[in-house]
Amino acid sequence: MSLQTLNPASVSRAPLPLPRRHPPLPFPHLPPRRRVADGSVRPRAAVAVSGAVNDEARWRPPPEGGVGKETDLATLGNLCVDVVLSVPCLPPAQRDERLAYMEGLAASPPDQKYWEAGGNCNLAFATARLGLRCSALGHVGEEVYGKFLLDVLEAEGISVVGMLENTDVTACRHAYETLLCWVLVDPFQRHGFCSRADFSKEPAFSWIQKLPAETKTAIHHSKILFSNGYAFDEFSPDVIASAIDCAIDAGTSVFFDPGPRGRSLLHGNLDEQRALEHALRLSDVLLLTSDEAESLTNIQNPIEAGQELLRRGTRTKWVVVKMGSKGSIMITDSVVSCAPSFKIRVVDTVGCGDSFTAAIAFGFLHDLPAISTLALANAVGAATATGCGAGRNVAHLDKVLKLLRESDLNEEETTWTELIEGCSACPEVSVLSKTPINGRFVNVVPVGGVVSDLFSMLEATPERSTVQA
Repeated sequence: MSLQTLNPASVSRAPLPLPRRHPPLPFPHLPPRRRVADGSVRPRAAVAVSGAVNDEARWRPPPEGGVGKETDLATLGNLCVDVVLSVPCLPPAQRDERLAYMEGLAASPPDQKYWEAGGNCNLAFATARLGLRCSALGHVGEEVYGKFLLDVLEAEGISVVGMLENTDVTACRHAYETLLCWVLVDPFQRHGFCSRADFSKEPAFSWIQKLPAETKTAIHHSKILFSNGYAFDEFSPDVIASAIDCAIDAGTSVFFDPGPRGRSLLHGNLDEQRALEHALRLSDVLLLTSDEAESLTNIQNPIEAGQELLRRGTRTKWVVVKMGSKGSIMITDSVVSCAPSFKIRVVDTVGCGDSFTAAIAFGFLHDLPAISTLALANAVGAATATGCGAGRNVAHLDKVLKLLRESDLNEEETTWTELIEGCSACPEVSVLSKTPINGRFVNVVPVGGVVSDLFSMLEATPERSTVQA
């Protein structure tokens, strides 16, 4: 994707300081979550909104009736348009200055060639390119950004289920607009992000007071419901918890990735804390980075942190820890599986985590061995990192197959033995490798056999996207 270069006169030239690290705390002891009554407080704004979505042909509602699950994965919220811009420096850290900076950008909308589908669209694209059927559940506005997003998702073979059932005529017009995220790239390729959700104490779509009926139907027809911490920027904690409850009632598996928001939710208000604890406890699969696992458990060793999250969960089957350039780890009740990353020339890491998650979903749905699932996920994430940007630029299957075929593992930077030896209670351990590994209780899985099995499955997998590589 090309980048527009901006030079706003009001922009501070000092880059954002690194966030201060606070000592992580364990989950607070929380009472049962309270449900919000239907008559809860409406947004304070008081400008009337013109008609509801009038482009009905663009939406594909789930089929009525029946118990079949036609959709492999449904994403909850976080449907946004990324506006990718090249700037001389990242936005200022001060809230007021940052807001003025963003408003200055919004005052002169850039050309559409700088727009890209963002948020959970990245996961949806990566999922479709692995041959899975995907739907996106969330709100998209009627303005040009919303129409752009619907066009892009439709071209990728992804259905959209809107959440405009509970319209609130007291909400101001911008409350119904498609979310924009300004993705700012400085000359050192560092990224900064701004959106209106960053400057509001309420969720962006606080007018959604309860889970719409169409959304519930879509969840019932999906095999997996995926949500992440960014959903809290759009929906109330009660709506998110209700979506998880709906999935469990329908026999739909729940994937949850707390992301960077996990730390702030852990120390947020009681409703946020309850909803976070609800998601962590009731998800079938948890996905998080090693830093995020540490912040939620106060345990530095990622294997032990994963084991703690698994112990706290009542339905949790897999805890997947992303280790960045080192690879990834999956913790289950019976085994710890470790897979090193693939050697690549990194171009852009945006969208790698979403691509990784798509492959975890593929492995989960196809009942693949843990080590094979991690190998595929590492390859899909790495393939995306070789391209520029996310959205429609996430990797196609041919790139993934190329990396698997080469099987060039980044083993010299991986310290599995140290992690395993530092774990006080480690069950059976499997490590993907080309070479033997010294260590107790380690089962070395040859990468050749894993790749051969994946190839036999993936080469017969047609991409559901109609967009060619």
